[in-house]
Amino acid sequence: MTREEFIQRRKALNPDYHPSSQMKTGSISISPEQKERISKLKEESTSFFLETDAHAKEEHRVITVLHNAPIILDKLDKNFEERTSLTKTDWILLLVATGLQLLRIYMLPNLKEKFMDEDRIEHNNEEMKEMIKEERKQYKQDKIEKGWESKISKRHRSWQQILWEKVPYDATIGSTAQGICMHGGQHREKTLGHDPWLGWIFGVCNIMSDTITICPEYKLGEKKIRIPYIKTYGVQMKGPFVWTDPTPTFKIFTESYDSFREDKHRLYAAIFAQGVHLTSDAYSKWGLPIPFLSLIDQDKAYEIYKNGYDWLDFKYDVQLPLKTVSSAMLSILINKIIGGIHTFFYNPEKEPDFDLYAVRTRKIIMYSDVIATSSDIIQTAIRASNGDETALKNMDFGGLMVTIYRLISDISFIQKVKSEFLSKEWDKVFWNDNPLIEVNKNKIKYGINR
Repeated sequence: MTREEFIQRRKALNPDYHPSSQMKTGSISISPEQKERISKLKEESTSFFLETDAHAKEEHRVITVLHNAPIILDKLDKNFEERTSLTKTDWILLLVATGLQLLRIYMLPNLKEKFMDEDRIEHNNEEMKEMIKEERKQYKQDKIEKGWESKISKRHRSWQQILWEKVPYDATIGSTAQGICMHGGQHREKTLGHDPWLGWIFGVCNIMSDTITICPEYKLGEKKIRIPYIKTYGVQMKGPFVWTDPTPTFKIFTESYDSFREDKHRLYAAIFAQGVHLTSDAYSKWGLPIPFLSLIDQDKAYEIYKNGYDWLDFKYDVQLPLKTVSSAMLSILINKIIGGIHTFFYNPEKEPDFDLYAVRTRKIIMYSDVIATSSDIIQTAIRASNGDETALKNMDFGGLMVTIYRLISDISFIQKVKSEFLSKEWDKVFWNDNPLIEVNKNKIKYGINR
């Protein structure tokens, strides 16, 4: 086919065909559109090859990270330990905390021996009566020298009468007429004035208002419902030492306040008389009742009291739990103070991650507790091996329990923070976003540790 024939056929197919714009002698020309497409193809191919190269490099980097994972994790672990290691300030605070814990341990009182029944005195023991008489004389002399005057009124006794006369809640005569059984010599258990704790309120007010406040018994029909309930009666202090008519309990407080307004020295004398009376009764054959029990359940309180279990027995039995609880609370308080002081010195510019700083706080508290408790265990073991039978009883069980709790909770907290730190830093390394560890192809570059 000749060139003319080829042109004729193309025109027949495409009337707009112009051979002069498409063809030249011996060659084929390219349109602008085709040039643009060729340029785009070149750009896309170049971008494709660049991305392929970048992916290849990233693959090599990831392979390098995974291949060196144990080494990287070891570096991150060391970085965590360095960032949570104690500083000079931390060591000073640790010494202070340890000193406070040791002081707490050695300031705790030793447990007292049980006061045996054979050592108790009779109620009207002459030696005890003489000792009380001397104490009253000394108290009176001291107060007169200070210029105390004895004010007398029709309604209230003077402070000297309060000092020398009987306490009104010791009265039992006339109780039967009021339908109350005082159980003779066991009346202390029924009167709130003899309560070792409540007596400092009711006993003092009874003394100032010449009254007796009791807890009626359900089994004897003295109250209709077995619930906490108290009743107050007047006591005749001049003449026969007997009960008088019932009086509202709130009046013991109003009358006491009225007496106090007349002469404040009556209150001081009443407190002194209350203390002397409780002390003398505590070491007698019948002793004092268990605190609060008469108020809660008088019938049960009487059963326990008549079987010979009183305040001294109760105090002996609870001294170890009380010592343990008080020691534990004091140990916790010291830990809170030390933790608060250390947190106060937190500087986010030096350590932006507060959790890592909190690990140091936990270490200070945990180390101080462990050192103090270990010291107590060692000295207890030495005393026990030398034949000291009281060594184990006087051990700091409260501090030991706090230390065990701190070991469990603090180690758990540190491990949790460490796990989160390693996970977070590993993600940064994996995604090449950790400034401390830089991975390029087959090389790993470690930066500063802190």
